[in-house]
Amino acid sequence: MPFSPQMLDFLTENVMRNDKEWYRENRERCRELVDIPLAEFSQKVHEYLLKTDPLIDKVHISRIFRDARRLRGRSFFRENMWVSFGRVRDLYKSLPAFYFDISPQGAEYGCGYYVPEAETMENMRKMILAGNPLFEKAKKCLSKNRSFALYGDMYKRSKFPDSSPEDRLWLDRKTIGVTAFSDDWELIFSDGYADYVGKELSKLKAFYEFIITAGE
Repeated sequence: MPFSPQMLDFLTENVMRNDKEWYRENRERCRELVDIPLAEFSQKVHEYLLKTDPLIDKVHISRIFRDARRLRGRSFFRENMWVSFGRVRDLYKSLPAFYFDISPQGAEYGCGYYVPEAETMENMRKMILAGNPLFEKAKKCLSKNRSFALYGDMYKRSKFPDSSPEDRLWLDRKTIGVTAFSDDWELIFSDGYADYVGKELSKLKAFYEFIITAGE
């Protein structure tokens, strides 16, 4: 079952009402319009990512409501729904994940760290400065797939002024990931969208291998 305009209409109305009783009365609509399409989408994308890393065994789908302790003036309900795909964290210092997010504004997907350990980012910088082949492959990966862009907060002043501007885009980040955004609704609502996203995320294999090695 593909995503639909009705899915986004439901998410928007649910947020605007911000009414737990209304949500309970419309729980079956939520299941049909949101839960089932997102679960089927996630399963299909997971199949692609298992070919990238057979250890990606955790698929986490967001809840439609937020943690009541962290609302900070926002609605109790979400206007967006997201999914993350990654390894079980127990054996690693830091783990990146693949992710997908859909909202009335569009769809976003990519790969990166949420909050990496400082040691992980330091390991990454050492790999970059040493010209590690995994880094060279990661750079090439992004140059070939220009729909994805690097993200992550950067230090105000470069700590590596003698490095190339291209390498400083990686070296000077406090966290790191890559992301793509689309508001092509014809594509997003199509039957083949899960296959499309799965194939797009699979193109990030070299980037994923670089950042996950830094966290091991």
